[in-house]
Amino acid sequence: MSNFKSYFKDCVSVFKNARVYAKALPVLVKAFYRGRTSNGVYDISFTKVGKKWYCDVPGFPKELFEHTLMVGGASNFLDYYSRGESKIVATIRATTEEEEKFFCGSRLHKISSTLTGGAFYKDPSGNFNEEIWLCPVTLFLLGKYPERILIYKINKNYLHCPIFIE
Repeated sequence: MSNFKSYFKDCVSVFKNARVYAKALPVLVKAFYRGRTSNGVYDISFTKVGKKWYCDVPGFPKELFEHTLMVGGASNFLDYYSRGESKIVATIRATTEEEEKFFCGSRLHKISSTLTGGAFYKDPSGNFNEEIWLCPVTLFLLGKYPERILIYKINKNYLHCPIFIE
């Protein structure tokens, strides 16, 4: 009888998680649409709780909060640029190689990615020498894993050159 009870509990647990993931599906659909139709500029906010950074994903189910934890170099990247603040907003742009030529702020280039395994990025400028992993929650924000990401500012601190050459 105890095997039946544990099997039943496992089935209920899977069903509850399936409902939570189903609640996240409309958020993902909106992100894919926004990723295809927007100009590629996004304001993404992050919150530091204790020593951990979390991404604030609008509409993402609260039951999946732990999935927004920044790991794999991303938390160190946020510590590097946060200047001690516990809440930051990063303005980023998913861009092309041509658009990136005159940008001298922080940038990330995609090394590899898989749909369910996330994407690995590297800062080619050498300002931040650690590889950064962005989990599949990135798809809920950007609708894709961009080849190149430019980081224009964090909070009110611009990260690009003040002089533009046209």
